[in-house]
Amino acid sequence: MTLRDDLRAYILANGRSTITLGTAEVVIVGETHGFLSAPIRTTAMRRLVRELLSDPRFRYFGNESFLNAGPVRQAIRDYWLRAVLPPEFDPAAPGADAMDDQERGRRLIPRRFQPVLDDLRAKPRYVLSIGSRMGGAIRDRRLAQHFFEEVSDRGIARHAPGLLLLGAAHAAATPFSMGQTTTRMILERSGYRCTSIRVITDFAGGSSPDDSVLPLASGTPPAIPLGNLTLRSPISFSTRASRDSPFFRVRDLFSDSGQSIAEQFEFMVLQRG
Repeated sequence: MTLRDDLRAYILANGRSTITLGTAEVVIVGETHGFLSAPIRTTAMRRLVRELLSDPRFRYFGNESFLNAGPVRQAIRDYWLRAVLPPEFDPAAPGADAMDDQERGRRLIPRRFQPVLDDLRAKPRYVLSIGSRMGGAIRDRRLAQHFFEEVSDRGIARHAPGLLLLGAAHAAATPFSMGQTTTRMILERSGYRCTSIRVITDFAGGSSPDDSVLPLASGTPPAIPLGNLTLRSPISFSTRASRDSPFFRVRDLFSDSGQSIAEQFEFMVLQRG
């Protein structure tokens, strides 16, 4: 069989409506950013996060989009504690193009996560603002540092189960980019037991949709869109359900580290628009 056939058969055999997580302490959802141009990414992320947070064992929710300081953090706090939203962001309004990232984020982020925050208001858990304005190679370390600080400030026990939402590049168990030490890798070096879930959609913002995978051996197209291999949506599956899983032979569309999807993420969730 071809690699495409192997992937199709594997998803058919192992696809489920929900994920069985086991005993992981920190469950990390790895999403693809860029939600303004791709609403389906938000829809898929919110559905998964809300499903996971319905499990009462999770004691906290940490989010890369919740900046650790500044107007975004205050806006999240205002809604979580008092259900107060900032003015809505209107890209067509006068002055919208000149608005700085902090003000834009203050208006956008609480609304993107409003259903999640409503759930957290109804069944309170700790909300950890672990986001950073720093990019580049230091970003993974800053996200991890903010996580450690938030956990310490709230007195959360090391082994307390929790949920984190990060960009896929920071959620991976092995490098997502060449030479990278991901946020998850830093957490595990500090003694946390982690499991990562890659949530993907069929949004096509470039030459290939988000759910495309590439053969690891060649690392070159043709890409294989996973959404074309199943009629079920959303569908969840372990990438490591068998030792010969084809997900050990493909890489994420956005990853250039030479690591397979199965090495980076224990689970995948696929949702079509």
